[in-house]
Amino acid sequence: MPDATLAFTFLGTGAPPVSLRRAGPAHLVEAAGCKLLIDCGSGVSQRLVAAGARGADIDALIVTHEHSDHLVDFYQLVISSWHQGRAKPWRVLAPEPALANMRAQYEAFARERSLRIAFEKRPDATGLEVIFEALREGRIDGLGDLAVEGFLVDHRPVEPAFGLTLSCAENRIVFSGDTRLCPALEHAAQGCDLLICEVFIDAQMPVVAGVRSAETVASVASYHMTPAVVAGLAVRAAAKALALTHLVPPAADTAALAREIRAAGYGGPLIIGEDLMRVSLPERLLGWNGATIGF
Repeated sequence: MPDATLAFTFLGTGAPPVSLRRAGPAHLVEAAGCKLLIDCGSGVSQRLVAAGARGADIDALIVTHEHSDHLVDFYQLVISSWHQGRAKPWRVLAPEPALANMRAQYEAFARERSLRIAFEKRPDATGLEVIFEALREGRIDGLGDLAVEGFLVDHRPVEPAFGLTLSCAENRIVFSGDTRLCPALEHAAQGCDLLICEVFIDAQMPVVAGVRSAETVASVASYHMTPAVVAGLAVRAAAKALALTHLVPPAADTAALAREIRAAGYGGPLIIGEDLMRVSLPERLLGWNGATIGF
């Protein structure tokens, strides 16, 4: 991969509902020899291997906010990476509430971890160590030529929550994180090469007795972005391409979703994320399931 290439892999494009098609939220960013993992939802370890990557090689993990679907597989990621031969501590950046959750996961398994270390006699236990850092607004140091900046988004009552700007050379990706439309995201997205947004597909979220009420649908919709909102954002930002991830519901009809985005006025390149899709800039290539598509 050329030094200037910025690659983004959709490891998990799902949400809390269980889906065989879509694992929990997780994305891999690669640039200039650096590997960054964003979120560690259910199935992240398996999806990394399926993508030809390893948790053992990740330079840093960023968790965007406290919700369980974004951090539930943290400890499994630590253990599976150690079994792959990881020999460096984990660097984990997250908002304080998410850090508290992950610290609790880590401490809950302290006895289990000590038993593994003592009995399994693996060459190096350093890969089980974790350095927890508070995620804040601004540039994140220590990632080489991969420039990563966090910005606050609006996912209240879950706060703080972050979006990310990911840059290498002249290429810039903006990742919304989980959020309702907010000025910080509008500002970050201006003129980006690729805008990657969560999406709450309200037209495909009917009331279901015993599962979700009209109040449930309205509440969840209120702190996410609908297809019309995402399309409007992409148009105003003059984004060169738009990709959708964290699909709610995970079983959504993606053709209908694409038509809804178009009807809302966005006519540019559109990618509806599937697990294991890989997008690379500046080549503007999408690889998935053996196919390569230019966009």
